[in-house]
Amino acid sequence: MRILLLLLIGFLFAKADESFLMQTHIRMLPKIMALDTRLASKAPSSKLILAIVYDTNKKANAQLIANEMNTIHNGKVSNFSFTALPVSVDELMTRKEITFVYSIQHTTAPSIKKIAAWGIANTVPTFSYDVNDMEFGILGSIAIERSTIIYINKNTLKEGKYRFNDTLFQIARLVE
Repeated sequence: MRILLLLLIGFLFAKADESFLMQTHIRMLPKIMALDTRLASKAPSSKLILAIVYDTNKKANAQLIANEMNTIHNGKVSNFSFTALPVSVDELMTRKEITFVYSIQHTTAPSIKKIAAWGIANTVPTFSYDVNDMEFGILGSIAIERSTIIYINKNTLKEGKYRFNDTLFQIARLVE
């Protein structure tokens, strides 16, 4: 009985941590997007598009994240207007007006590789829910350890020729 109770408590804490991490991503990603020094030149229209990229059968999750991001930030970050939209991995491959990509949790490795390659080819920053996705070429992720940490993949940063305000590099941890 005690073991069952401990497992239940562990599960509840894991769910709470997952929710807290997601809220951190929702609040921080548009701010990180605003630190891209090439942002104004990437958007042909006046409104930037932050793509919430999902894999098969995860559109509802991506839509919830996009809605919450749009609500919390009220369509504005820094001096930029933006909108978060759910976009499938396949749809992402054909779109050119996207300025920042966020891959939601439980995205498969082949999809992550496609997202990363697309981001590098189009010089569009790619972030993922899972820090481990950086091994497939994703530019960055946010983790909560003792504090909130932004991880940036140093190799992808160079390969994709991304340019960010120095503020990001002062608070981020570069990893290889």
